[in-house]
Amino acid sequence: MLKVMGICFIVAGTAGFGRYFSSYLKMHLEQLVECREIFTQMDAGREYLRLPYAQLLKRTAKGKQEIISQILIEVADEMEKNTQGDATSLWDAAFQKRKKQLLLKEEEKDLLLSLARSLMMEGDHTQVAKIYFMQLEDKIKKAMEEKREKQKLYGAVSVLGGLFLVILLL
Repeated sequence: MLKVMGICFIVAGTAGFGRYFSSYLKMHLEQLVECREIFTQMDAGREYLRLPYAQLLKRTAKGKQEIISQILIEVADEMEKNTQGDATSLWDAAFQKRKKQLLLKEEEKDLLLSLARSLMMEGDHTQVAKIYFMQLEDKIKKAMEEKREKQKLYGAVSVLGGLFLVILLL
């Protein structure tokens, strides 16, 4: 009876380990999609509302994921305090401060920084922003494919690893 319970715990633990990695991929994808929505809203707000960049950031932060909202508000506050500062460095500092919470890869962060910089440009920024939006869409598609492929892999490997461990311990 004790062996059966041990086997169940081992298999359940390894299945949970696989679910942890699957949830990591899901959160990564959610953060990318959330960033796309934010920058799309900012682009539309910049185009039609003609708000200053800091106000646009604060307006866009409402109702978003906590970590993304914190980044937007922090950048907006710093921009209001120091109007002569470089916004790209403010974005970078906000990303670096939340490095462990953000599940974005370095190239994705660079793309988001470039997109933020392009939305700050005065005048016609739409062509540059469109290029970055297309690159962001590609990153999201790749993350979706990666999630689909690796989710099954993580589940299968974790259960098989648990079964292997059970056999090894018997």
